[in-house]
Amino acid sequence: MLNPLIADILSVLREQPTGMSEYELMQGLVEHEAFKGVDDDSQLGLFQKHFMIMNALYELQQQLWQDEQLYLEISALQIQIFTASENSNNVDIALSETNKLSEYYRDWQNLENTDEEQVMELLGSFWQKFAATDKQEAAFEVLELEPSAARQEITESYRRLAATHHPDKGGDKEMFIKIRQAYEILKISS
Repeated sequence: MLNPLIADILSVLREQPTGMSEYELMQGLVEHEAFKGVDDDSQLGLFQKHFMIMNALYELQQQLWQDEQLYLEISALQIQIFTASENSNNVDIALSETNKLSEYYRDWQNLENTDEEQVMELLGSFWQKFAATDKQEAAFEVLELEPSAARQEITESYRRLAATHHPDKGGDKEMFIKIRQAYEILKISS
């Protein structure tokens, strides 16, 4: 299905060279015909609007890159069009990083097949990861790692420290618990 928001979003973004947030974009489109019949007071309605906007943005991202060599940065807080030269170091990295999100949002079936219960599950999962992200820095310190540590390094450090601090081997029970909690936080977020 061709998203009816694409042309209007492109127009709005071209008028905002410094970019805008997803919220600002959604507010600017509140009266759009595509949103007629969407329940503004439900989590499902908010998800549907968000999905339609993100679908349009990821479609635009691909079109702009192919047609004009323009890069569309997409995040909740900043949506902005760049020329390849303005953002040359980050374009390839950013395009590859957005692949999974792009695949999800460009599949219209994900909009049509998502109900209120699934939206609540998605929100719960998001908040769980958000809370874990907030605790990551401390978790890396407990596991004696740099924030750039790979998953394998996290596992190895956890095993080494857990073996050292395990109460059955004369270690400190509270430190062992901290190590386990840090590992669980990093395991969820990585």
